[in-house]
Amino acid sequence: MKKLFILFLVASSLILYGCKEIKVTYSESGSTIDMVVGQVLKVELPSNASSGNTWRKIMYNDSIIVKTGKPNYMLADDRIGSAGVYYYRFKTIGPGTTKLVMEYGSKYDDDKKTLKTFDITIVVHENKKKN
Repeated sequence: MKKLFILFLVASSLILYGCKEIKVTYSESGSTIDMVVGQVLKVELPSNASSGNTWRKIMYNDSIIVKTGKPNYMLADDRIGSAGVYYYRFKTIGPGTTKLVMEYGSKYDDDKKTLKTFDITIVVHENKKKN
């Protein structure tokens, strides 16, 4: 019974490792991220919702990654006008390389100047399982 339990723990760990979520922040803009098909990328970007600005343009190859769910915004604290963080999640669906580019600016007017840009290169590999 003990051997079966240990085998279960090892197998579960290997499965969970393959599904591990990778987190990137604004400070990692310009970097390259290696992932495997089926992994989730969590992007955390600074924002201030009370300013009228948001992460408004998101560009990527949708045959390699797809956005999952809606963005989630969390305030840094409970003071009026305080900044916060937007959380975006993307799931890898196919092998290849794509740039993920996001622009921060007015949520009311796409023609207004972009205030910040976030971009990373995502390299997605096949999830090869050992036999």
